[in-house]
Amino acid sequence: MEVIDVDKAEAVANVLKTVGVKRDNYLDPRLYPPPDDPLEDQIGYFVAMTAIDHRTSLWEPFEGIVEGEFFHGADLLYRLGRLAYNRGFFKAEKLAQLRPDEADALLNINGKRVWDFHTRVLLLRDVGKKALRIGGFANIPRDSLKKMKETIKQMRAYEDPVEKKVLLLAKFLDGRRLADFRDIEEADVPVDNHVSRIAYRLGIVDLNYDFLESGVETTREEDIRLRELVKTAWRIVAKFAGLHPFALDDYLWNFGRRICTRENPKCDACPFKDVCKAHSLRRYPPEHLHLATWYY
Repeated sequence: MEVIDVDKAEAVANVLKTVGVKRDNYLDPRLYPPPDDPLEDQIGYFVAMTAIDHRTSLWEPFEGIVEGEFFHGADLLYRLGRLAYNRGFFKAEKLAQLRPDEADALLNINGKRVWDFHTRVLLLRDVGKKALRIGGFANIPRDSLKKMKETIKQMRAYEDPVEKKVLLLAKFLDGRRLADFRDIEEADVPVDNHVSRIAYRLGIVDLNYDFLESGVETTREEDIRLRELVKTAWRIVAKFAGLHPFALDDYLWNFGRRICTRENPKCDACPFKDVCKAHSLRRYPPEHLHLATWYY
């Protein structure tokens, strides 16, 4: 039976206090639109891109070279998104009528489409239609996180009960100063594979490693239950550490891709190794397996 280890959460939080966690400003011009562009355009970009920001590969990596620079996974997705933004791709009326051949500019690199190409096209079309229904992206509530959630969850891409994409969008809007949520206490860490894997390895969510290493795919219900547990565990860590959940997520996102990687984690460079369950056992399980989803 998986449980939250509160003592471990406090130990992890104490380490976090020493590593200098900082928020990203989401201003990298390769990945994000200019901050002085019209609100409708900026918000449309983040709503649409977050809607399709889930697993980018199953069998082959989604990666390639764009303008002389190598990008992989979500970085490539946002790099292609940034180029598509320059062509007016993210206008609500255009998304609502999006055709697969038009989506190739965003979801195709060197003739290879992202693995669930047509699902993402349908999600983008739905985003456009729902945005038009409320009069445009800029009409999404941005003064209340609770109200923003209620509105954005009408879009199919954002229906995840654990709210990964909803919280990721809120993080972008908050970090870019495109929103001023008066109820920011509603914020949590958006739970994806990196965040789950780190939680299991550190031991803040304590569960059987044999299960994680078995390669057996979880059901939808099991996946939701586990990710809710992970979200709660990171909320506890954030409170112990005195960190905003969005700042913690920025740190975990980079940490999971560079240090606590799925294969061959770089434990020598890890600040948590002295409190890490996986390191003490010399067992480094992956995140729980749940593949056929657009939730994360």
